[in-house]
Amino acid sequence: MTGTIDARSGAPDFEHASNNFARLMSHVAGLYCAGGSSSVSACEANELATSVAYALGIAGATPGEAARALDVDDPIALWHNGVRRLEKRMDAALALWREVVATMPPIRNIALRDTLTSLGEMKRRYDGYFAAHEVPCDIDYQLSEPMDPGLLGLDYVEAWLAQLLAETRWIAQFDADSCISVLERTCPDYRGLHVNLYDLLLPHESELAPAAPH
Repeated sequence: MTGTIDARSGAPDFEHASNNFARLMSHVAGLYCAGGSSSVSACEANELATSVAYALGIAGATPGEAARALDVDDPIALWHNGVRRLEKRMDAALALWREVVATMPPIRNIALRDTLTSLGEMKRRYDGYFAAHEVPCDIDYQLSEPMDPGLLGLDYVEAWLAQLLAETRWIAQFDADSCISVLERTCPDYRGLHVNLYDLLLPHESELAPAAPH
């Protein structure tokens, strides 16, 4: 779950919250159809509802938490504020991506290269209005530890980049040529295979030379 749920005192008005969500969904569906569609299919409606819940920070919330968040005077303004928060988080995710790119030693792996390229385009691809819950990039590189499959949207991207940065910082402690030498010996096709560089290098840490000080 992302965002912040408004913790009001007292019990939420479930009927008011439900009406607010219906009003908000009608507004979002109208915007979605403004591009030329005349109606929204059941599948599209479900995706839009998931996107709205994610932007509001109530994806995975309990009914009480969701009702408390939606028990407001203006649910449409609440949604727009949620989308703006996601846009700010996107900027922070891109800053994290830039740090990964700057830290990564020049060790070629096609899946890593393609994934980082795709991540660099995520702001252009991200749709905070109608697909806020979707991961806005193609991630092919395998991390040492798999991500929680329950994470959505920017939650997944942030967690993925944080773990990659940790792995990258560890690799960057060592001389790139010594890393490449170990990789070529232990996994000759490390460039083309879907492998994790950290996993391949960790068992051979004693064979890696320290990186030269900057």
